Amino acid sequence: MIVGTITADLEPLVHDVFVSLRDGKTIPVRTILDTGFSGWFCMPRSILEQMLLEPASVEVYELADGSPSVEQTYYGEVVIDNRPVLVKLSGTDSDTALMGMAMLLEK
Repeated sequence: MIVGTITADLEPLVHDVFVSLRDGKTIPVRTILDTGFSGWFCMPRSILEQMLLEPASVEVYELADGSPSVEQTYYGEVVIDNRPVLVKLSGTDSDTALMGMAMLLEK
């Protein structure tokens, strides 16, 4: 089950999100639920660079301001509530990951 809290800054923070790095270490990832993002995960590029990933596709996303963003996407493993899930990942320059609404469909 995906569990989280609303912070004092009104961010919907998701608990217990981790990724496995190429060196075998597992690290926690600060993650918020982005209800305006219909995809899976938008991961900080600094973390993507350390993960073992498989290229998926190049996709065009529409940002909140309406402008297009072309992004390379990858398949990688995210661990939520001690359960590994293979997901499609895109990158962000932020240090906070965005969990998209598609993750709520995962059982």
